[in-house]
Amino acid sequence: MRVKVTLKDPQKECIDKITSDFSLQNNENTIHKLIHGISELNQDDDVFGEYRCVGDCYSTDQSIEVELDDETVSKIKDIFQKYDFDAYDSEEEEISKIIRSMINFSEEEENIKKIFTS
Repeated sequence: MRVKVTLKDPQKECIDKITSDFSLQNNENTIHKLIHGISELNQDDDVFGEYRCVGDCYSTDQSIEVELDDETVSKIKDIFQKYDFDAYDSEEEEISKIIRSMINFSEEEENIKKIFTS
């Protein structure tokens, strides 16, 4: 499934910086590593309970197109349901919300290498 992930400007800047700092291929690859790395941390309550993206999350033109396999989409949808996020108009917006929350968490993670080098 091809998804257009919408981001706030600071989140897009964060992804750009991580892509550069870790010499990753591109922002799509960075998003894949983010999803995998956050999953490996096994700290969903910390990520999706505390570091939620709040306020004006959708007021931006910044986006990254990402190809996600069915298993990843299913996991993201499960997280969205489990943590009772506000309703969105589309599955793409829901996926974007979860990825924005992951970015917010990664910005606060003391050892960010754990996320992007796993």
